[in-house]
Amino acid sequence: MTVIEQNPDLVLNQSAEDYWNRYQLTFALYSVSDRAIPSAFDGLKPGQRRLLYQMHSSRLLPGNKPQKSSKVCSAVTGNLHPHGGASMYGAAALMAAEFQRVKVIDGQGAFPRIQGDIPAADRYTEMRLSAPGAALTAELDSHAVPMVDTFDGEWTEPVVLPARFPVLLCNGAVGIAEGWATKVPAHNPREVMAACRALLADPNLSDDALMELLPGPDWGCGATVVGSDGLREYVTTGRGAFTVRGTLSVDGKNVVITELPPGVASSTVQDRIRALVEGGELPGVVDMSDLTDRRNGLRIVVTIKRGHDPAQVRDQLLALTPLESTFAASLVALDGDRVPRWWSVRELISAFLSLRDSVVVRRSEYRLNKVVARRHLVAGLLAIHLDIDAAVTVIRGSDTVDDAREGLQARFSIDAEQADHVLALQLRKLTRLDVVELQSEAQKLDEEFAQLNELLSSADARRAVIDTELVSTAKLFDAAEFDRRTALDSDATPVFSGTDDDGGRERKVNSSWRLDDRGVFSDSHGELISSGVGWAVWTDGRVKFTDGKGLPFKTRDIPVAPDITGLVSSGVIAPGAHLALVTRRGKVLRIDPSTINPQGVAGNGVSGVKLTAGDSGDSVLAALPLTGTPGEAILSISEKGWKVTDAADIPVKGRGGAGVWFHPFVADEDALVSATASSAGFSRGGRAVRAENRAKASVKGTAAEITPAT
Repeated sequence: MTVIEQNPDLVLNQSAEDYWNRYQLTFALYSVSDRAIPSAFDGLKPGQRRLLYQMHSSRLLPGNKPQKSSKVCSAVTGNLHPHGGASMYGAAALMAAEFQRVKVIDGQGAFPRIQGDIPAADRYTEMRLSAPGAALTAELDSHAVPMVDTFDGEWTEPVVLPARFPVLLCNGAVGIAEGWATKVPAHNPREVMAACRALLADPNLSDDALMELLPGPDWGCGATVVGSDGLREYVTTGRGAFTVRGTLSVDGKNVVITELPPGVASSTVQDRIRALVEGGELPGVVDMSDLTDRRNGLRIVVTIKRGHDPAQVRDQLLALTPLESTFAASLVALDGDRVPRWWSVRELISAFLSLRDSVVVRRSEYRLNKVVARRHLVAGLLAIHLDIDAAVTVIRGSDTVDDAREGLQARFSIDAEQADHVLALQLRKLTRLDVVELQSEAQKLDEEFAQLNELLSSADARRAVIDTELVSTAKLFDAAEFDRRTALDSDATPVFSGTDDDGGRERKVNSSWRLDDRGVFSDSHGELISSGVGWAVWTDGRVKFTDGKGLPFKTRDIPVAPDITGLVSSGVIAPGAHLALVTRRGKVLRIDPSTINPQGVAGNGVSGVKLTAGDSGDSVLAALPLTGTPGEAILSISEKGWKVTDAADIPVKGRGGAGVWFHPFVADEDALVSATASSAGFSRGGRAVRAENRAKASVKGTAAEITPAT
């Protein structure tokens, strides 16, 4: 046998904790702060911010010629965002999509019009900033936000954009990172701007007044918020779930779908309808046509069979498809230290207003420095104009520029900077009219100096400026396209009880759902799946726990896993109970179900008990739920003996372990043939059988007449 020696120089001796802190934790923090979670201040993720900044730097402004999307995205990934161009183009296409509440990118070409659309390749489309998009970057040239070096140190980028409207509330966001996830609904931009002005005027505005201004979400895809449950909780806490319904109308013998809930693609709905028709769950549907086009938007026509009520089919579509789903809002964003946390709607608006305040301060400081510098030069020019002939004489009598500079400084009491500016003047600037213009400019600079100082020293003055700018920015949303699209129907009631995290259908808590010992979810066997956790065990040692998620709302005889070949048994275990896996070679592994993540219907189980290899191998014989009650015991029967073991003597182990011996065999060829458990122990001929510890030898002979005690 060849032995390969390990090179000690290539071995990294590091603990798992150190590895996590150095590598995994670093990646987790990067994923949270630099990729998936938006900022609470400008409302943008880093990739979105860098894209808009690159377009601003390339002067891709409204009215200017657009640029190929491939060129824009390549510039972003090369200069600012070291990730794949495909991911950057996907973000750009989403910001240019027609169903966005506020399009910040003006896209030319086949960009998505409805949810689920795939944009044309980036070499075929062009883009530039829209008017709202330009409002997010307009003050970059005024040094209104701090700048930092890019990843390679060759350029600088803004920490946040000087956004003039809270884009996170207007467009919403969805992002998943390590341990954090955000899901923010979109809102009507007019309502958002009104709420911003109200909170600027009165930071202690009541929740009722805030909800009057911002009553609920308003997605670009339309749809309807059904009922009012969860809306107030969302606005006040940033967490809340509310039901959203697509728009379905009855047109003769057809049901026409024209709007979808947010995050639901047209293809998803159509695939679900086809599956329901094939499964016999929609007997009233005879045909379905997708008449969606770029001019008229979404239009899915469901044709109803003769003799069926279209209104009833409409209700079935809402109950069985994602056309009605729950939007679970999770308002998570980064704070000033780039740390994620929960925000309420009020806090998000306050963060945006604090950004606007810092923008006014920084741009005022930048402008004040410019004013002071220019006022200094103008003062020097005015001093020269008091005796222009003397200035000319000094210059003409100087042998060098240095002599002229020193002569002007001595003659007019000005500094070197002012003297250099005088020496650089053209002769035509020495006219009498220019003196009048300089005096007027000096007066304006003095007035601006006073105004800027007031802004820097007075929060009330800054609030007045911010309010004026909010009014000006709100005019961007005067067009009809910014009318409310999502209806708020507080009197309506949901058709179903909930959805999963992806917005799809989730099974109702239905008492008819059961998991039988054959490994099949049905309506006539076993215990209620809603009363505990479902389990399944295979002969090869695999185990699966499931809470039933992913089950269709109304489908019969669904296997607990895609492959139930070799299934030993399945059933439902009560909360707090354990599951014992017994092997033919006399070992048992006791597992706590709460330590194993439950799987959906598509899961095929995980490693449960590690089997011992031998001439005949080993396999799982039985799976026994243990309740932990005093006196609980396991009866194990082999080919040559039997034993009653105290269940309390079997330790709880993690999954993937080899288990412990509990039934010593009489001979090597002996093996278990059955195992059962009883919470009250066992009896024989009316007398209780003593339960032994797992190290006790088995009893020779048959286990006839041994039954569970009552």
